[in-house]
Amino acid sequence: MQNLDLKKKLMWENVWKNVLVVVVIAVVLPFIKNSVRILAPDSLGNFLLVISILLVTVCFANFAFTYRDSNMRSIPAQMLSHSATFLFLLLTALLLAAMTIGVGIVYPTLFSFFSAFSVLLYLAVALYDFWDILRTN
Repeated sequence: MQNLDLKKKLMWENVWKNVLVVVVIAVVLPFIKNSVRILAPDSLGNFLLVISILLVTVCFANFAFTYRDSNMRSIPAQMLSHSATFLFLLLTALLLAAMTIGVGIVYPTLFSFFSAFSVLLYLAVALYDFWDILRTN
């Protein structure tokens, strides 16, 4: 029973972590839009390449981490694990937002597709995070 209570607690903490990511993105999104829009059109391709490399790096770090390797019965380990995954989720969302805005400038007709793909990718990463908590011992 104690293991089930811990998992419920961790799941609720994860819900709040994801809500915080969405709130931060909502606040920061106008700044990202303004920053990307002032880039020179001929440098947007390089910008998208750099964002893509950073996104791959963050995804690799996120998927390399697992709650199973953390002592989730320890409060400091929980805080560290949630902090690391919060940063992974936040960076993923920020990079996806910047990439989508950049693609929207370069290829306006693809903005809707990239927006949908970015939301789906973020949801998949967030769901992975929930799944990873469920498989902790």
